[in-house]
Amino acid sequence: MRKLQFIIVLTLVLLPSLAGAQKRYSTSDHREYKLGSSSGFSTKDVENKTDALFGLHASQYSGSHHLIGLAAEGGWSAFVSSLPAAALTPGGGIAGLNLLYEYQYSGFLLQTGLGVRYQRVFTAVADTSIYHEHMTSTWNGVPAEYTLKHRFENRLDMAQQLYARLPLYFGHYFFGSSGIGYFLAGIHADYAFWGSTQTTVTGTTSGKYQHYVGIWEEMPNHGFRKEVPLTRTGDPLKLKFDLGAHLEIGYEYNTRQGMKDYRVRPSDRLDGRLRLAAFIDFSVLDICPKTREALYELPEATILDYPTYQMSHVYASADAATSWLRNLSVGIRVTFLIGFQPEERCILCDPWRH
Repeated sequence: MRKLQFIIVLTLVLLPSLAGAQKRYSTSDHREYKLGSSSGFSTKDVENKTDALFGLHASQYSGSHHLIGLAAEGGWSAFVSSLPAAALTPGGGIAGLNLLYEYQYSGFLLQTGLGVRYQRVFTAVADTSIYHEHMTSTWNGVPAEYTLKHRFENRLDMAQQLYARLPLYFGHYFFGSSGIGYFLAGIHADYAFWGSTQTTVTGTTSGKYQHYVGIWEEMPNHGFRKEVPLTRTGDPLKLKFDLGAHLEIGYEYNTRQGMKDYRVRPSDRLDGRLRLAAFIDFSVLDICPKTREALYELPEATILDYPTYQMSHVYASADAATSWLRNLSVGIRVTFLIGFQPEERCILCDPWRH
């Protein structure tokens, strides 16, 4: 008789579950706990159960998670271009910080937020020779015609930018014997709101006279100098709006969710995730500024006076106006996310809410 009464009471207790599709009831044991802890965190909440360890509990938790957090990233970055005179290497570096919001449902991930990224890239530029014909100089009071040659070597152009970033990534978890992996893929919009450029190069001038044999060089009194170092600072690259593709693959560690013998403390519901991942970003659209500045500007009136020479970053010059330009970045990303699981209500528990 007592057994029948217990069944009737239990049935009446469980009957309201028909009115709430998101409410779940589950019993748990140590085997379930070990399964959840060994994998770091179960995206399916241990096969669609709550994380209760003992007794019978109910919660509105339905496998959905809302988390906020921070992501820090760093790595190698370079400009990829169709301009033959510009090299991919040596490249440079990037560093970024992002404020994130992430929604999770079972194994599905959706991530967005707002970030800032600093980029500093070095681009090696091919050696350049510039010839000026029908130049004249005076030797012992006699005018002599010659061809002036400028040789610019070992040129390295630097560009640094600070971007505002708006990401939209989608992904999923994948499970292995050693833990939980994940991937994210999507797009981000980058807008460069600050920057500067700098160019370093060595220049050499020499002359070839019509009536004298050989190449005349290293004659400062005639303006012929060898390997003169030049450094020029310029305006920031006016990069176009950058819509980039993102791919991220990594591993997630569960930093919280210990054994919850007592359910009266809010800290028991804290959900913390730590991720370590490798990523690659690549521009979808052409970001070349398409400006018409001179790669080398040598004033005719001071053609032999090195301090008057001006230079523009290779991607801000007319030489790159018909070329395409894209950003490439690869590196490591560390993400920390936190959230709170809804509090569970005890249905059949002992005085300690187990």
